[in-house]
Amino acid sequence: MLLYSKCMCCLVNQQERLIENFKDEEKKTAFMREVMALLGSSRPEHNAPWMGALLTELREKYYGKDHNIAHMKREFNQLLLQMEPELEKEIQKSQNTLKEAIRFARIGNYIDFSAVEHVTKEEFLKLFRREEEQLDDKEYGQLCRELGQASRLLYIMDNCGEIVLDKIVIRELKKAYPRLHITAMVRGEDAINDATLEDAEMVGITKEVPVITNNSSIQGVIYSKLTEEGKKVLDSADLILAKGQGNFESLHG
Repeated sequence: MLLYSKCMCCLVNQQERLIENFKDEEKKTAFMREVMALLGSSRPEHNAPWMGALLTELREKYYGKDHNIAHMKREFNQLLLQMEPELEKEIQKSQNTLKEAIRFARIGNYIDFSAVEHVTKEEFLKLFRREEEQLDDKEYGQLCRELGQASRLLYIMDNCGEIVLDKIVIRELKKAYPRLHITAMVRGEDAINDATLEDAEMVGITKEVPVITNNSSIQGVIYSKLTEEGKKVLDSADLILAKGQGNFESLHG
């Protein structure tokens, strides 16, 4: 997806929100001038996730790394790992365990520090009880038809915590489509609270399927930045399941 006007406004607002609690107005103004200059010099192919990574580098130059994010990543990974047996039990009660696992994994997308201003455990846990959080039967049917015809699936992951639910989906996919070869993709470097290889190892995904990275800190997949292995996996996939806004924005079109 190209970098449209609304994407640019969203990126500016996001950066301002991230520094609003700092007191030095002169420093904040200088930073925001550089933010707008960077966006102003961007090219159409520099989509929002690409620019987001560059803006993070710029913000860290001014304010340093946010070490609280690393703590919150571990916290949500551990929370979902603790919940995993209970969630698995709930999923197994369903008549269609794959559909229910996907529904739970979609709810897990709420854990996104770049999109949701205040992620709380309490609000997140409430979402699992909401009856309106159902999958569209037509969309799910189309997915199943495509899975039945596919031999290779690339499952591109998004946030920490959420990846525990993705692991459950992968287990259900392996049961439903035993001949389907699944590869998971995570971020190659830290990107807000997106999952990295370290997180995939922590929650046990590397024990389920091969895991590769996008070879960057971009919150999406930029083909030119992938390793040769990454390009080969992407090119040979019959089906790509890409979770989250950043993956969509960088792959669409």
